[in-house]
Amino acid sequence: MDAPLSVKRLLEQVKARIEPPFAAVCVVGEVSNFKPSGRHWYFTLKEEGAALQCAVWAGQQRFLAHVPANGQRVVLKGSLDLYVAGGSLKLIVTHCEPAGQGDLQARLRQLEAELRAAGLFDRPKRALPRFPRKLGVVAALGGAALRDVLEVTARRAPGIDLLIVPAAAQGERCVPETLLALQEIQDPFWGCEAVLLVRGGGSLEDLWGFNDPALVRAVADCRLPVVTGVGHEIDTTLVDLAADRRAATPSQAAELATPDRAALAAELRRHTEALAAKLGWRLRNSETRLNLSTDRGLERLDPLAGPRGRLAALGHRLDLAHPGTRLDRGAARLALLRQRLAHAGRQASGEVDRLRVREAQRRLAPAMSQLLQRGHHRMAVLAERLKGLDPAAPLDRGFVLARDARGFPITSSARVEAGQALHLAWRDGAWTATAQAPDEPRT
Repeated sequence: MDAPLSVKRLLEQVKARIEPPFAAVCVVGEVSNFKPSGRHWYFTLKEEGAALQCAVWAGQQRFLAHVPANGQRVVLKGSLDLYVAGGSLKLIVTHCEPAGQGDLQARLRQLEAELRAAGLFDRPKRALPRFPRKLGVVAALGGAALRDVLEVTARRAPGIDLLIVPAAAQGERCVPETLLALQEIQDPFWGCEAVLLVRGGGSLEDLWGFNDPALVRAVADCRLPVVTGVGHEIDTTLVDLAADRRAATPSQAAELATPDRAALAAELRRHTEALAAKLGWRLRNSETRLNLSTDRGLERLDPLAGPRGRLAALGHRLDLAHPGTRLDRGAARLALLRQRLAHAGRQASGEVDRLRVREAQRRLAPAMSQLLQRGHHRMAVLAERLKGLDPAAPLDRGFVLARDARGFPITSSARVEAGQALHLAWRDGAWTATAQAPDEPRT
């Protein structure tokens, strides 16, 4: 019987035989117990009936294309390491990617090549309207992408109308609902001038609907300019390549499609100030030229006009500087101040108010008399007009007032019928008569 081996010696022999064949191994499984703590990452890669301890050293973490997460199925590349002191076997991870990522990337490259060969990515890009009045937004209701678009639009251009057409952002409903939304938003009835197709970030599987060939063709054939903001800055889908403008995020898509109110106001101020400065410069230039032309014209008419004008100006300045002139101005100002002081004293003593009251009393009596005379005259005129409207006044001049049976005055013979009873009134009495036609013999 061979001599027994120590635990350390046994593990060292196992380490020497296991590690070289598995220096570069690729394994797939589900991540569990991932709790980043300290500098290194430790987690378990498991499947039904088996589990493998894994570690990612701190210096290797920044080179990973994907950070593992609990419950996620991933493909790991690395080397097996047997830790002799602890007797544990670990996979030292150097590469991590979601399971199936390689297949999706290959499929994505194939689709991109096919659509590029069809010319969908090389068409001329249309310019976005600088001052749109209405924009269409295709996004999932309640999502962060739609919220970002609304916040940016409200801040930059609150006067722009938004037509929001909901569509699922992932899953089986994503492509058909987005196609219907793009078809509806192009209807001229809505009056949209550009389309925003936005969605928040996610994995390649979550964004796969935006690589669908039918959706890419719909974006390329859209009659309106399309701005896409799908995923984050590192995410690029095929609809981004077919769109007229590609934004890194939904917020940037809203910024590309809307004018900045603050920037426009600042630009308007700059143009206004530049225009005012230019106009002022031109006015000053024209004024200088006019003055030069006027001076030259006067000099040609009168060679002594310039010196004479300067001599007159100097004489005027000399007169103003004379002590007597200054005393006269001082005396005039002193008299004005005395007058204002006297007026202020009268106001303080109430004399001014008494003068105003007496003046008002003097003017009040003639005004009241004139007002009463106008009232008497108007009453006399109205009384005469009232007499002229009295229906009994003509009876005093020999006229007869004829009334029908109801007591209404008869003003036309057309209202009288043969045999009709008439009531005739004179100034001193009344009679009743019967109407008779003119061609009938009198009775």
